[in-house]
Amino acid sequence: MRADEKHPLRVVAVTGRPGEARLRLARAGVRVRRARRARRAAGLLRFAVFLLLVFVAVWAGVRVANATVESAAFDGRSYEVQNGDTLWQIAASEYEDGLDTRAVVYAIREANGLDDAVLQPGEVLTLPYVEQ
Repeated sequence: MRADEKHPLRVVAVTGRPGEARLRLARAGVRVRRARRARRAAGLLRFAVFLLLVFVAVWAGVRVANATVESAAFDGRSYEVQNGDTLWQIAASEYEDGLDTRAVVYAIREANGLDDAVLQPGEVLTLPYVEQ
């Protein structure tokens, strides 16, 4: 098999001065391969940008979701449990009148991750900000 049969050549343009015919030859399919490569690179770039946008959206959503959960624990003040204290007594004494004591007790339990209402003297609780 000859080299020109393996990669067929074609005449792309005939240029030059009269009497001098110059042939510019190009391998068949070079333009097609370049175009295919360019389309593939553009597609990969679009896919990478898409993945980046998805990552940023998920990251932002997680940040926003966690900001609301964590804000109760960081917006409060601390309280050291004394002997005989209960959550109900702490809620009634540390928060202003007019607030629902049940809601305050629930907020204190959520902010401190308390599963039961048993408190130990010396334990430090975070008293979250509670709106009316």
